[in-house]
Amino acid sequence: MSFGRNPYPAKAEAAEQKASDAHDESARRRFYLDAARQWDLAAEKEKPGKYRTQYEENAERTRSLADGAPPEDFEN
Repeated sequence: MSFGRNPYPAKAEAAEQKASDAHDESARRRFYLDAARQWDLAAEKEKPGKYRTQYEENAERTRSLADGAPPEDFEN
């Protein structure tokens, strides 16, 4: 791990990948909730601005996916 880098976006992306690969609905929901938490942690590490806003939006999107929203409703 590099000094000064925010480790949480990579962890959030890994959790999202696990969610998309999960065969079981409860596992998918758990991974999406974990990803949302990682996005929240990433946002907390950033100063107000572009990245913080982006991470907060990603957290909201993954929470919606955990609640069963179809993935095509969201833009990347």
